[in-house]
Amino acid sequence: MTGTHASRTAPDLTLMYATHDAFRRDLGLLAAATRNGGAAPGSAFRTGWDTFQRFLTIHHTAEDDVLWPLMRSKLARDPDGLRLMDEMDAEHAVIDPMIESVEEVLADRRQDRLPGLVATVTERLVYHLDHEEKAALPVVATLLSKEEYDTFGAAQRRLLGLKGGAVYFPWVLDGAPEETSRKALGVLPPPVRLMYRAVWRPRYEKNRRPLTRASGG
Repeated sequence: MTGTHASRTAPDLTLMYATHDAFRRDLGLLAAATRNGGAAPGSAFRTGWDTFQRFLTIHHTAEDDVLWPLMRSKLARDPDGLRLMDEMDAEHAVIDPMIESVEEVLADRRQDRLPGLVATVTERLVYHLDHEEKAALPVVATLLSKEEYDTFGAAQRRLLGLKGGAVYFPWVLDGAPEETSRKALGVLPPPVRLMYRAVWRPRYEKNRRPLTRASGG
């Protein structure tokens, strides 16, 4: 793939990879929890699923609206690169309706369908995440400047809303390597880091325990 780029500061994709890892982690927990029920409102599965699908929707929306169009502009004369962007779009188009199907099953309390649906979502989403990391993200890191890539992060923050970070940061850093946590928290002002340690993370861990227990963890 080809592209032209002047001297630039490369983007930091730490949170991108951490978010992908968090999706994989949640899929494993959710799949295990389906063996113990979870269709009822307020259940461990329902609560965990709501968090997972919220952040996946935000992530995919920001990619579709900001990151992939930006990449298409960089790859305008690169047929292979544009084909890769088509593949990213096509994979989203397969996954997003699957997420809606799980929502419909939960609304209808069709608990018997959850294991199969979650297994299918897991298969397709993990394939997409692996494909994106192997093929697309190296191109993102090569072609985009930090400033350009930061527009993607800004789009996600807008979708999260003012209170979204209080859930997102402990969620994305759950089980993350120390270096990832250090980088992610380093962008926050000191008072916000204090809130993370004193309030956000303990609250997240408390809310997460039912799903961990339901998954057998």
